[in-house]
Amino acid sequence: MVSCMMRQSDEKHILGTASTEILLWSSRRDLIAVSNSSGEVFLRRLSWSKVWKLSKRGDGVKVTAIVWRPDSVILAVGYSSGHVVLVDVESGEVVHTFNPCEESITALSWENCSTSVKEEADNFLLPELLPQPLKVNSSKLDAGSALDGDKGLKHEELLSILWIGLKNGLVYGFAFGLFPCCLLKLSEMSGGSDSIGPVRSVFPNGDHSQLCLLADVRAGSSEVLLMTVETPLITHCLKELYGLGFLYRQITGLMDCLISAQKALQEAWEDALVDLESKMVRYESNDGKSSLSVDLMELLMFGHAGIKLEKFLVTDLTDKGLKRIGQAVELSYSNMQKLLIKHIVCANYQLSHYLTQLCGLAKQEDRFSCLGLQVNSCLAAYRAAGSFTAKTAELQQVIDGSVKYLKTFFRWLYVTILRLSDEPIPPELATSTQQDVRFIANFLAKDFETDGQVRLDRIGQYLRNEPLTFVASSKTRPWDMLIEACPSIANLQDSDLFQPRAERSLAQEFAHLEHQVKASFEAIPSAVGQTASLPFITDLTLDCPSDSLDKIRITTRSISQPKDRCNLLGLTNSTTHSSGFYLFEFASEKERKNLTRAAFFSFGKCDHLPPGEYKIADLQFYNNEIMSVLLSIERSTNSIFVQLSLCLLREHLAPVVQGNLRSVDVNTFIEASSFRVLNDFQATTLGLSSSRKVAAIFSSSKRKVRIFDMEVEEEEDVEDEDQDIEDVSDLSHDISKDGGNQKDISDVDMAVSP
Repeated sequence: MVSCMMRQSDEKHILGTASTEILLWSSRRDLIAVSNSSGEVFLRRLSWSKVWKLSKRGDGVKVTAIVWRPDSVILAVGYSSGHVVLVDVESGEVVHTFNPCEESITALSWENCSTSVKEEADNFLLPELLPQPLKVNSSKLDAGSALDGDKGLKHEELLSILWIGLKNGLVYGFAFGLFPCCLLKLSEMSGGSDSIGPVRSVFPNGDHSQLCLLADVRAGSSEVLLMTVETPLITHCLKELYGLGFLYRQITGLMDCLISAQKALQEAWEDALVDLESKMVRYESNDGKSSLSVDLMELLMFGHAGIKLEKFLVTDLTDKGLKRIGQAVELSYSNMQKLLIKHIVCANYQLSHYLTQLCGLAKQEDRFSCLGLQVNSCLAAYRAAGSFTAKTAELQQVIDGSVKYLKTFFRWLYVTILRLSDEPIPPELATSTQQDVRFIANFLAKDFETDGQVRLDRIGQYLRNEPLTFVASSKTRPWDMLIEACPSIANLQDSDLFQPRAERSLAQEFAHLEHQVKASFEAIPSAVGQTASLPFITDLTLDCPSDSLDKIRITTRSISQPKDRCNLLGLTNSTTHSSGFYLFEFASEKERKNLTRAAFFSFGKCDHLPPGEYKIADLQFYNNEIMSVLLSIERSTNSIFVQLSLCLLREHLAPVVQGNLRSVDVNTFIEASSFRVLNDFQATTLGLSSSRKVAAIFSSSKRKVRIFDMEVEEEEDVEDEDQDIEDVSDLSHDISKDGGNQKDISDVDMAVSP
């Protein structure tokens, strides 16, 4: 017999216009995640106080699914835009965002594998973690805190997989919520070209060898499909997937670091030289006869400036303007050197280290080729990292050279302008060496102009995703020096040597690196998905319009006990006024794997329940033994919270026969102690946590939420029931007496309602 021992611990009045759409308790903490119709997500404590708020992603973007990571460290949020956002529960910061294929997220499930593989993977697969490089604070162009790429992963002893159902009938699996390790194309698996629509529910068994799915039929009917998908390769390669997931997390974390450093490099680049170049171009275009480089060379050699050049230097450039430009350029190049040395070089070194480890795994073809990991693609990513390293070193050399010649050139121009303006010259600038004169002359003769255009800036071209307009001298590139000494090396196209391309910019090399890193993991999801099979599929016609299938109440439960391993799925047969619910049992034991049992449980007249016609408002599995159902009563302001024994329900399940399910009257299972009447409370949404022994029930008026303590002592429950009616009747009096005790939540804090 199931007893419904519960005590109301709190009641909150909700203000605002946005309504609650998803409600999910954490299984590990006294926290509840709530989303509303505005697209916002709130994390609240048991007392309903707000921990943090995740703002909406954009106008019209809805939250479509929420799931906790099994250890409740990360919260995954799915959106109608197709984005999945991973949020750190402690800080509320977004730690990762991805979009599987630009389709709306319709279902999320995140479960651990029951077998621990971390120790074995540590011994055979995982490299030693290197100290993480520092984050880039782009606003200050300085180092921030260390990357926390391994923060969440190091606490996971078990391989966890985030399963994502999409609107187009695809199902993705992401190891640790990051690494795409499986792609299931349900329409192809079912034999139809485009027959399966949105995936409403996806949940795995204990070792992820079997997935149970609920999806729409794309034809626009009210039919849904229930199916089981076998994924034996995941079970067979748990430790390999753990190792790949580990490396993928480190590699993508370093790529994120490089992306932020590249953006900071763009911000650090000073375009003051571009403005100076524009002024110099205008000087030459005034009469079309003068050449600034020739005039400056004459000034350098003979100390005489023509009228036009003198006017240009004194009036257009000015000593103050040139000094300002020189200081800005020197600061800019200094910041860029810091970014290159402290962030980009460091992160790329570590990236090369982990890509080397990835190549090592790929060469174990007996273990990893079945997962789609290819040696050639991994080596291509490794070589791309090497080319990016070489281009980074080249940029450092170009910056050093630019600082040297620009500093000397600007110093000479500055002194010249002061002399032409009859201004006093600082003693430290009054003298120049013969070496300085030769250096400036060489610069004016060879580097001042490119293809007839003034080109002072040599750095900006490296930051654009296009070929270089000015290629650095081959005499300064180590690779070209090696090629000159050993010409035969140039023909080794498929070797592990880093082969930088002189004409490519840094941005081009980084884009190539991004592409190759992505390509090295790209084949894995499809390779794993192609080994999956579809042993069971059946259709079910529901009593609701086809455009309302997303409002069907669905609840799932995975039972992994030694003598009882199965997945349970419950769903209502209508969006509103549902008279009953379906319960499906998908067996996980090998001897019963292809056996699926089900029944339809309806609520008729019951001697123990208050009189009336009952309709299901919501349902949810409380634990492995109990299913909780929220009932509304026609033409009544009361609701009923019922606890049903899963053991009794499962005894009445029968093997599924196409188009024929057993119908059972559930009222025979209801005892006098297995329900609770919620007086003057039309409930509509239910949130349960058996591990925390707590329930949250929302009203249909969208203005109240009641918090209940579950599994309380019987005496406490009886006392609470005696006081329940009195408490409700006094509620309005208490609110009017003391506005401060209303326990209202403004829409600034959170607007929730079902």
